[in-house]
Amino acid sequence: MIYRNIQFQPRTWQGRIGIILAAALGVGLLVAFVILTLGVAILLLPVIAVFAAIGWWRWRKIEAAMREQAAQSQTDDRTIEIDYQVIGDRDATRRD
Repeated sequence: MIYRNIQFQPRTWQGRIGIILAAALGVGLLVAFVILTLGVAILLLPVIAVFAAIGWWRWRKIEAAMREQAAQSQTDDRTIEIDYQVIGDRDATRRD
């Protein structure tokens, strides 16, 4: 195996300035991303609030309908009403 020895040279003023500028650029991009994200979130809050209000109103309406239906079914006498039609008269054929 071949081992290579790498030695870093002491940083010059140009290298130090480059590192500082790169760090400043990274921090600036991070801050810009956070501000952009918070801006979008603040813009979407009213939209989410409207959808939540509509959903809450519809849910209350469904609950009221279900309570009304349950109250109505409890007052019934448990009678099943059906429509029927007599197809053939068996007694008429037996009499003959």
